[in-house]
Amino acid sequence: MSSASLAAPILRSLKIKTGAVKRLVREREVYILELDKQRERIETLRNKEGVEGADIRKQNEVLEETLQMIPYMERRIREAMQDLENLVIASKKDDTLVVPELCDADEAIASAKQALPDTKEAKQVLPDTKEAKQALPDTKEAKQALPDTKEAKQALPDTKEAKHAAGSLA
Repeated sequence: MSSASLAAPILRSLKIKTGAVKRLVREREVYILELDKQRERIETLRNKEGVEGADIRKQNEVLEETLQMIPYMERRIREAMQDLENLVIASKKDDTLVVPELCDADEAIASAKQALPDTKEAKQVLPDTKEAKQALPDTKEAKQALPDTKEAKQALPDTKEAKHAAGSLA
């Protein structure tokens, strides 16, 4: 079997794995942009008159879902990057296999490593539990955001306070 026939599957794998790493890095960037947009959306809603607390809570749920996707994407990037690194190492053992795909793969690996935050950067993008809780209104703040109507009282969570408040309106 010739060297060229052995190289074809390796080249194909290099292209596929390089493309996967690049795509995952772009997807992570999109989630980070979405995170910023969602935070702005929530801040706008909080500053706007007449916005119901349920609308703010729904947008906070969307924010939480976006926050959860970033570590998921980072894990996928690490896995894809590791697969690509292993393939590059195996490919470089064959001295006759020097192709542009290896350069592209090296660039994709470098890009992925740069996109994956160290611990300090991760904390800036993904708030810790305390910061995340501050971003979400607590029950008292949520109650103040709701107008004082029977419908608003019914929209409150099923708690002792909410039942008492709804009962006093009936």
